[in-house]
Amino acid sequence: MPVIQQAVISVFPYPILFCSMQNSDYGRYRGPTRPRITQEDWIMLFTNIWYVAEASDTIKDKPVKVKMLGRDFVLFRDQHGKAVCLSGVCPHRSADLSQGKCEPDGTIGCPFHAWRFDQTGKCTKIPSNKDPVGEIPEAARVDSYPTEEKYGYIWVFLGDDLENAAPILDMPEYTDSEWRHVTHVSTWNCNQHWAKQIDLDHVHLPIVHGIGFGGDNPVRPPDHTVDRRPDGGFETLIVGKTDITSGKWRELRDTRSTVTSKFKFFVAGFTSRGKVAVGGADAGVYNVFYQFTTPIDEENTRMFYTFFRNFMMEPENDIEHLRRNCRNVYQDKSLAEKMLPKRAPDVPVYPQITAELEDKLMGAYWEVLQRLRKNGWQIDRVQLDALDKGGDYRVIPSPARRAEDSGKWVFDEIPRIASTGKSQRDVA
Repeated sequence: MPVIQQAVISVFPYPILFCSMQNSDYGRYRGPTRPRITQEDWIMLFTNIWYVAEASDTIKDKPVKVKMLGRDFVLFRDQHGKAVCLSGVCPHRSADLSQGKCEPDGTIGCPFHAWRFDQTGKCTKIPSNKDPVGEIPEAARVDSYPTEEKYGYIWVFLGDDLENAAPILDMPEYTDSEWRHVTHVSTWNCNQHWAKQIDLDHVHLPIVHGIGFGGDNPVRPPDHTVDRRPDGGFETLIVGKTDITSGKWRELRDTRSTVTSKFKFFVAGFTSRGKVAVGGADAGVYNVFYQFTTPIDEENTRMFYTFFRNFMMEPENDIEHLRRNCRNVYQDKSLAEKMLPKRAPDVPVYPQITAELEDKLMGAYWEVLQRLRKNGWQIDRVQLDALDKGGDYRVIPSPARRAEDSGKWVFDEIPRIASTGKSQRDVA
């Protein structure tokens, strides 16, 4: 199957569409008073998650710097072509390893003194030593994080508890010749959860994207439930007579037919998957999207998209397929980037007002975040901010730290909010 690794559309000047809200059920207030949001409540970044770090084709013969969870990492390929992810700060004099170079033996050389680090993070050579390979301090190492290369992306596990983590999801369309796909990557100037909550919402479709649900109240979605899955995610299905699309896609559906839309959320990658029957419920014609969400830091997020279709399979239709999907992406982006506060409030205090339909999916999402926090996987950013300001650089702990004495590391691990005793299995 032909593969388009990445297509970029530079500008999407589409206005946000608004329509009147009729018969709204909005306004159920949670509690007699609004709790004060303290500084401790203003961050939600989580470890022990598989995140998409980069598109596979961007990692070639040179190191690539990636920032995730507010920390710096370096991606490169070893001598066998396997993707490697290391903490990006050299333990010797704190140089940026991504400024170094890939060596023929599969190591990466530090740009400052050419110390070499292998795929496990251990220093294997100090060129200035009398014995370059035999006089290496035990602490001359950096954290190395598990990687998987799947579906055109490099996935990195950022944490130390791989055993209890939710696995990378399946993407059956990727290897199925009946499907064709295009991809897109976008950086959003907003926190991960503002970016995510727009996707976890049916009611915004007619208001932001002009996709009405039909009937007497086109902004009210059909009745639906949100089902929690054993893997820690959730899903929902809505069936309704949404508006007919424009252009060539208009020919795919009879105006009288209903449309099914199935949405799934996965913990790995903070992934959203949507499957829309654009040809009607019984036509077997679908537009499928996967959205992978990777927090750069508390206020910026990278969004990776893969869009599939099983119709109009000719390559000349790829640009139109990408344009239609990215139109919605950039309308959502425009909305999310203006939301306040820039750092998301924490799970115990948000949201304060809930509505019958707007917050069904968001409620399930916040339950996931609560479980991650209870597991002890949430970064304590207040403490980490203080450490950063004091010049005490901390790193995301890798699985190797569980098996070995922490004294063998130059950089200590980032602080996390203590577990409340819940089993880690509650998430995976």
